[in-house]
Amino acid sequence: MSRLLALARKELRQLRRDRLTLAMMVMLPVVQLLLFGYAINNDVRHIPLVVLDHDRSATSRDIVRTLSATGTFDVVGAVASYGEVSRALRSDAARVAIVLPPGLGAAMATGEPTEAQLVVDGSDPQIVGSATQTTAGVAAAYGGPARPGLIRFEPSIWYNPEQRTAVFVVPGLVGVILTMTMVMLTAMAIARERERGTLEALIVSPASRFEVVLGKILPYIVIGYVQTTLILILGWLVFDVPVVGSISLLYVLSSLFIAASLAVGLVFSTIARTQQQAMQMSFFFLLPNILLSGFMFPFEGMPRLAQWLAQALPLTHYLRVVRRIVLKGGGMVDVLDEAVALAVILAVLIVLAAARFRKQLL
Repeated sequence: MSRLLALARKELRQLRRDRLTLAMMVMLPVVQLLLFGYAINNDVRHIPLVVLDHDRSATSRDIVRTLSATGTFDVVGAVASYGEVSRALRSDAARVAIVLPPGLGAAMATGEPTEAQLVVDGSDPQIVGSATQTTAGVAAAYGGPARPGLIRFEPSIWYNPEQRTAVFVVPGLVGVILTMTMVMLTAMAIARERERGTLEALIVSPASRFEVVLGKILPYIVIGYVQTTLILILGWLVFDVPVVGSISLLYVLSSLFIAASLAVGLVFSTIARTQQQAMQMSFFFLLPNILLSGFMFPFEGMPRLAQWLAQALPLTHYLRVVRRIVLKGGGMVDVLDEAVALAVILAVLIVLAAARFRKQLL
């Protein structure tokens, strides 16, 4: 028994000296609790909505105000044509559009049943459900018990009319799988050099810190492209998820995300003393990516604070790029903001990794 207690005390002392692992053991349950309990919300609210109002009557304006008052929708503007509706939904400037027909106000004033169109971005089935349920409730309120069916919102689901979950999930898996593998690959890079005793070779080499960082990143970009290609091909063959937009544009922008994910891993590698610590940090980073990026839960359903934090994650922007190109056929103008965000995040990470790398033994 005494030998067992001695071994246990020895293990506790070693754990106490490993401050990084000890800190992660404390922080991981705290972060998980906050993310699951605070940031995750299946009740989607504040969905951006545009209005195509052909009637321009007091009744049509009242319908728009009622939709906004539900809290499910945020009216972000008015459009003049279906072309503008398409551009708004393709760029995610809006996720829902309401099309109010001419003569709507006059028809409702005389008690004649009328129909408005609800155009929904079907790339996220949860948004479809929230939008249709809310508009059905608004329609019932307008009709009332005395005149049921006075107005009806006819859904028109774009980009994923069958509401297949695979259409939503498979493009997102491109980013999630790349994050898992790319971060992990480079997270162990410098830690592996340190453990194997080859870090001295880097230290005495004429290469600058930026050259060392870029040299660690470039080889793995090819692996990232191979993984991207495999996922897209299997998604098409197995799950019937075609690439609607430009594959070349997707590959160009994928390079920014792949490099950013590799840079994240490299930053972890400069912090970790061992490959085990680097692996632990990679897993710690993966959880908020999946929960906050919009891969599993609608971005619109998260609190503002969680949304602000998510903007710092490369996966958040890349998921928007993939889904806009693959599902909606978006072009560069539709993903420009996300491309700029990825480029900025990449630049910051490379500078941070280079600053942390010291051309001396630590």
